[in-house]
Amino acid sequence: MGKLMMYVVWMGLSMGVALRPPTVIGFSADYNATEEVVHLHWITRNAPAGEKFIIQRSLDSTHFVAIGQTTGVGGQAVQHYYFDDPKPIGGKIYYRIAEQDASGRLYYTSAAAINKPITSLMIGNLYVDSTRQVHFAIISPQASIANITLVDLNGKIWQSYLVNLKQGNNLFATDLKHLSPGIYFFQVNDKKGGGSAMLRFAKVNDTTYRL
Repeated sequence: MGKLMMYVVWMGLSMGVALRPPTVIGFSADYNATEEVVHLHWITRNAPAGEKFIIQRSLDSTHFVAIGQTTGVGGQAVQHYYFDDPKPIGGKIYYRIAEQDASGRLYYTSAAAINKPITSLMIGNLYVDSTRQVHFAIISPQASIANITLVDLNGKIWQSYLVNLKQGNNLFATDLKHLSPGIYFFQVNDKKGGGSAMLRFAKVNDTTYRL
């Protein structure tokens, strides 16, 4: 069995002004090194049927991206829910649950963090924000300099630039509104021999990107 690292958050819910208390009473995240999967577990009490639980992930504990969703079964009893993240990119990763009631109001748990060892250069965690800026992350096992290139399916280069990388999570943002819908690739090459990585994505429109 691989080493299991667990970080638990209990009763840490950010409520604000709410019509009723949130129903999540416990939330935990653990990383299984053998399976390379993050297991999430949360517990509810008195959750109405149809309550939505949105699973969110972040690399900086501030900007969270939805990676899944499940619907509550309802009932007065305590209920347990589980979700696996099979693609944790590496480094320090934060998770939280956004509980959405029937009116659309959201209640957020406090974030639970795990640390996945960084063994190679990786790129991922792509999302678009409200200003239509596209964000992505490069996870590096060493401090270095890297070349980032954006190409399309025909091999045309749309962007190419150098960046300084620190060891761990490196977050970047770029404007891709000039690109037509289609398939594109971010390629990153470590200039100090740290390897390379590639991220394939599809631009549907200026607000929708898919991996």
